[in-house]
Amino acid sequence: MPDLTHERSARLWKRALPNAFSLGAMPASLRNVKLEDIPALGALFSTAFFETIDDSGHTETQYASKAAAILQGRYGEWISQASWTIEQMGKLRSACLVSDFKPYGCPVIAIVATAPALKRSGDGGTLLDAAMASLAALGHRECCAMVTVGNVASERLFLSRGFLLSFES
Repeated sequence: MPDLTHERSARLWKRALPNAFSLGAMPASLRNVKLEDIPALGALFSTAFFETIDDSGHTETQYASKAAAILQGRYGEWISQASWTIEQMGKLRSACLVSDFKPYGCPVIAIVATAPALKRSGDGGTLLDAAMASLAALGHRECCAMVTVGNVASERLFLSRGFLLSFES
């Protein structure tokens, strides 16, 4: 698929974070993302975004480079304590990367991705809950996400977690 990133538009979604963010039971396979995960993140993003509205036509290596750029702070300081993944049998099944991209004025959920066979499994909600709880524990009062216009699944996920469209310019 050709690179259509210049033709896509995204909207900013925001959510206030309470002082105390209560989490339910988290899966044992949930852990923080590590720098060593970059190749696995590339593989996950490649399959998760393939033939979706967010497919930019990148190779697995290019997606790994994108993950590396986020983790190395090129999109604002990477918040490792709020970036989570769910593993299954040594493979990443889902991941959520969070950075503090200053132009947004608050931490941003940069990427949420789930392997295609596990879509609608609840992983995305689990990762967002863990990210928001971590951000609240770190003292952040709000967070945001940029969601591609037309990505109905992501819009539903963020709406289900209390995010609202931001109409700030």
